[in-house]
Amino acid sequence: MPFSHCGTLIPRIGDEHAVATAWERFLQHQSVQVGGVRSVVLSSWQRCRSEAVNPESRCAPSVAHERVHQLLGEHRELCDAARPVLDGLRDILRECGSLIMLTDPGGTILELNGESRARSAGEGVNLATGGCWNEELIGTNAIGTAIATGMPVQIHASEHFCVDVKRWTCAAAPILDPLGRTLLGVVDVSGVKETFHGHSLALVMAAAKQIEGELARRDGILHARLLARAMDDFIRYGTDCLMLCDPRGRVVRTSGSVQAAREHHGVRLPFEVGAQLVALNLGLAEADRRRARPAWLQPEWLHPVKDGETVLGTLLVIPLGAGGHRAPSSSARAVAVSDGAKDAFAEIIGESEVLQASKARARRIAPLDLPVLLLGETGAGKELFARALHGAGGRPGGPFVAVNCGALTRELLASELFGYVEGAFTGARRGGLAGKFEQADGGTLFLDEVGEMPLDLQPHLLRVLQDGQVVRLGDVRQRKVAVRIVAATNRDLLTEVEAGRFREDLYHRLCAVSLSLPALRERPGDIDTIVEHLNRSLAAKYGCVPKALDPAVRGAFQCYRWPGNIRELRNVFEAMFALSDGEHIDAAQLPPAIARALAEHAEGLGKPCAAGGTGRLEQVEHQAVVDAIAHAHGNMSLAARTLGISRSTLYVKLAAIRAREARH
Repeated sequence: MPFSHCGTLIPRIGDEHAVATAWERFLQHQSVQVGGVRSVVLSSWQRCRSEAVNPESRCAPSVAHERVHQLLGEHRELCDAARPVLDGLRDILRECGSLIMLTDPGGTILELNGESRARSAGEGVNLATGGCWNEELIGTNAIGTAIATGMPVQIHASEHFCVDVKRWTCAAAPILDPLGRTLLGVVDVSGVKETFHGHSLALVMAAAKQIEGELARRDGILHARLLARAMDDFIRYGTDCLMLCDPRGRVVRTSGSVQAAREHHGVRLPFEVGAQLVALNLGLAEADRRRARPAWLQPEWLHPVKDGETVLGTLLVIPLGAGGHRAPSSSARAVAVSDGAKDAFAEIIGESEVLQASKARARRIAPLDLPVLLLGETGAGKELFARALHGAGGRPGGPFVAVNCGALTRELLASELFGYVEGAFTGARRGGLAGKFEQADGGTLFLDEVGEMPLDLQPHLLRVLQDGQVVRLGDVRQRKVAVRIVAATNRDLLTEVEAGRFREDLYHRLCAVSLSLPALRERPGDIDTIVEHLNRSLAAKYGCVPKALDPAVRGAFQCYRWPGNIRELRNVFEAMFALSDGEHIDAAQLPPAIARALAEHAEGLGKPCAAGGTGRLEQVEHQAVVDAIAHAHGNMSLAARTLGISRSTLYVKLAAIRAREARH
């Protein structure tokens, strides 16, 4: 909560006498002068009255030692994430006589730090491990009131409801689940009332955010492993309704028809990402999970997802019957394509083995509602693959929205992604503007060059990916969006993470599944196919017939390494197509760099192979190439097969022959 409202957040020491008087009147059911009592305190007193809390209670109740041990096991992840933060607070508050505590969602103290005198004083009211500080048990206090309101709060001296606690001052902030925003626990700083400081509230709020950030980072890593291990199962059970949950029973991913699952089996489960299913919480005892299991849930529907011997989560597979309720499987979609439906991958040209492997993996990924990270060099066709994943995915009719994260300034990128409201900044459009997330709602958002995103923008992107909600610049309203993310980069993001330039939790959130795209030089056999495709496309664009290519041009294309990949090839060929006269493209139109690559290759072929020189060898090779082309009546594919070489190699050899003839 912003500190512009600090008048209601932070108590004033000067009001203590007025608050004490108001408390006495409150207990006597007399009217209370609200001016001296903060609304958050008065509301808490009223809850205490409705719960019949005894104001004479001397200390908070305790849970048994065995129960504390059980709670520590159930909340181990919270304790592990919070421990470094609590240790840091202890060092900061070492001389202040304050206690630093972590509680579970019910207000039971799990961890406590502080110097010995403060701990000894705290034991008098059971500010100790195992003490229960829920409002219903010990009245108004920072821990219990933060739980009741879900907000950070500071309670001072007479504001407490129970008499013996009025000697204390405390500040507490709730810790929320980064995925589902449910309450996980509370961080609290308490001390005798003489230790009061208004900054204590800011301190616990910052600590809670730091703990939430660490939990989000751990969740990102775990969920990435979980999704990677479950990907094959999502394909295997593609016709059923699926719910993937992490070890705490939180929904990470769903797939299939929820409505069909309800009709067939009476399913009444929350399918929203972040919702928690107690029956799938692996931190609970088996007996507790069994008691929480709904009657319709069959044990054989639960499939543990493992990485070695480690159980990462649970896949709930709800089988669906036939009759139009089953989602189309991958094979069914393949049949549909073969029966005349447009193939989403048709625009990705090439038959090389390495490209076919990438396309095959992409086809398997496309139906899964998972974030995808495309890895490849600049110009390798990442947007083509992103569009194909969208077209073959579950929402092909939805929008496909692309944004280049490396082409905009930080301020422009923020407004492009998240949008803004009117007046958010100088020059903001009247009426505001929806960002790319909102524009892509119900479809796919393609984040190109995501590795270029400024570090300080990355937490905002992570928050949208986790919550599925976007807040425009200058606004407080949250807008829910359902967007599939496909990101792309030519950087090594793991190296960027190690260098501190890219957030590790964001990396794992984006890289649920990765897809590597081959560089053009890794598939030279596809160059001719791509050129022929471009030739036909440009002929249609310029209203002419496709142009004939000199063999030297094809050979030069094979010699060149294409650092700009397909994008560079397309630009080069279009320039040559547009600038060539008539219906023929010859080597004169080659850019200098490509012509130089051809010349260097030809010189390499002409170097001596043995002491006797190259004349005889060149003549034999020359004659073999000419004869093969003649016998094949100009069919280059047949000539290449006759010579036992690839067609691309044949073009290179033919270009070298032409180059030697030109020199002589």
